[in-house]
Amino acid sequence: MPERISILKALQQSGSSKLIQRLNPDQTVPSIAKAIELIETHQLTDPQRITAFHTPRFVSPGSHFSFTTPFQRPHYKPLLVATDTLRDEFQLDPTTDPNLTKILSGAKVYYTDTIFPYSLAYAGYQFGSFAGQLGDGRVHNLFSLNNQVFQLKGSGITPFSRFADGKALLRSSIREFIISGALHAMNVPSTRALQLTLLPGTRALREGGRREPCAVVCRVAPSWIRLGSFDMFKWRPHLPGLVKLTDYCIDEVFQSGKDFPRELNWNRFDRDYFPDEEGQASASCSLPLDDVSQYDLFFRHVVNLNANTVAFWQAYGFCNGVLNTDNTSIMGLSMDFGPFSFMDIFDPDFTPNHDDFTKRYSFANQPGVIWWNLLQFAQDIAILLGAGTEHLEKVVTLKQEDINALENQYEEKFVKRVNKVIKLASSEYKFRFTTKYAQLMSERLGIDLKLLPERLDDETDLEQLSEKIREFCSVIVEPLLQILQSTKVDYNHFFVNLQDYQGNFFDSSSNSIDGLDELYISLFFKDEQLKKLIEYYQVENKKYQSQSDGEIRQVLSLFNDLKEWTKIYKEFIPIDYETRRTISSKVNPLFIPRSWIFNEVIDDLTQRQADKLNDTDADLDLSLLNKMYLMSTHPYDPTKWDQTLRPELEDRWANLKHTTSKQDEERYMKQLTCSS
Repeated sequence: MPERISILKALQQSGSSKLIQRLNPDQTVPSIAKAIELIETHQLTDPQRITAFHTPRFVSPGSHFSFTTPFQRPHYKPLLVATDTLRDEFQLDPTTDPNLTKILSGAKVYYTDTIFPYSLAYAGYQFGSFAGQLGDGRVHNLFSLNNQVFQLKGSGITPFSRFADGKALLRSSIREFIISGALHAMNVPSTRALQLTLLPGTRALREGGRREPCAVVCRVAPSWIRLGSFDMFKWRPHLPGLVKLTDYCIDEVFQSGKDFPRELNWNRFDRDYFPDEEGQASASCSLPLDDVSQYDLFFRHVVNLNANTVAFWQAYGFCNGVLNTDNTSIMGLSMDFGPFSFMDIFDPDFTPNHDDFTKRYSFANQPGVIWWNLLQFAQDIAILLGAGTEHLEKVVTLKQEDINALENQYEEKFVKRVNKVIKLASSEYKFRFTTKYAQLMSERLGIDLKLLPERLDDETDLEQLSEKIREFCSVIVEPLLQILQSTKVDYNHFFVNLQDYQGNFFDSSSNSIDGLDELYISLFFKDEQLKKLIEYYQVENKKYQSQSDGEIRQVLSLFNDLKEWTKIYKEFIPIDYETRRTISSKVNPLFIPRSWIFNEVIDDLTQRQADKLNDTDADLDLSLLNKMYLMSTHPYDPTKWDQTLRPELEDRWANLKHTTSKQDEERYMKQLTCSS
């Protein structure tokens, strides 16, 4: 077991903050030295300190961040700590190091001559419209440790707060803490949370004039840079700042591009392997892209990472709710969780965001919206993509005032090249998304496609691979989803129930319905639908019944679809049950945090125990919160759910039976607001 060390010792030995050393601060506080002087010579309430660190403003052109410090709150009370993560990944122990919980809550601020808290500058497109300067309005980045950037959310007003109060509600903080841990445990690329801290005595005014309890979440990610960071430089052009940001991402975030996709020639995506319409031919560009620069590879890598993550979302029915460009990570991480939700039942039209009237961010639209965001990203760095290798040195050394002259000289050439880059990226995005999605769905169904290499390279037959993926999706995935959408059984529970099924599928015994095993049929149909089927096959005049009962006609149609689907499905799955279950059990979570479970846990704290939230000495009952956290962060292993802690919740929260009661159905597919 690695030796545990204190947070202060860990920071002294290996803590860093490379971003503030390489990028440009807002000139209000132009250096770490000035930032340190402000906090060491001015009181918290001093106007000069408040102006520098906590007054919203437009930052200076070319700025990437602003130095700032967390607000000091009257009280801090840690509720949840990711102890295993802190111990295993950082060799830190919150149970023996009081400084650790203080730093992770914002009660104590760590700084040196190379480390100081800061908030990132970025802009963004929100619901398709450009919103101007946004930035970390309630977030303070603290330092980096083990290549993870520690950050506080809900820690007070920053220069980017605009009209907001810099606070985060307890309810939204609980949701973020749990969901980021759950996604990570499911192997979905995501940011993570380390500590959830209640702020007794701190309230925020929200919808309906309610004053709600607040919290701070300490969260980590390899980088918090998002596409909106680049939007900032399209809105307020500053080429040196754009180049510096892009170079920082290549050198530091992506470790000098060590994983950039060099093994597969980009020109092989000069066609659409997955056209939207069958038989549709994709137009190819006349000239290949021969001169690939580091900026092309950077853009291509960001596109591929996001394609991979969206495939996970679609396979698991996860809906982000707000996919603005400022919520889209350059690393393809799930981040900035607002009105998110897992779909309880399969409905492509579902959006968890109550304010998303146009359903821009619905489940079905997520892949397209992320690509739209990436298109804005391409426009942000268009001058770097257009330059290629031929003009790159000239571009990166340009002064801002000389850009127009260069663009006028080479505009046609630059535009043509950018269009080529976008064409290739679009085709590869769709290819990588579709192949990853097919792989995940096949595994959820217990199928080993035996198609996908671990890494695509020039030896990969993309045409053959895409043909087999298209076939699999058309005969297995799409018909299955149509059945599930119609029968409205629980989406994620369906896959677990199917993996646990050990029967023969087709059965001629008395336990069958028209040749299909009744237990197998029950995986796809709710009780009342199954009852209809049984009644139909028990009556003598079936023709008359089907003509007189519209509901039975629909059920029969779905049943016939299921029979056809099952014939094909049996051809894909391994012969033995154990092999099928081994494949699927690694990707089918036994528990996912649903919106209705979040509501139970949050209401237990904010309503049942409301009178205790402002009392620093009160003993809070955290059993529901702790249980949900354990189940969410160990979705494949129920032995780690702690059977001694509220065991009755496991039966209710992870019940795999189909929902049948009206009360249960009413709590499904609920929407949330953006208020947090």
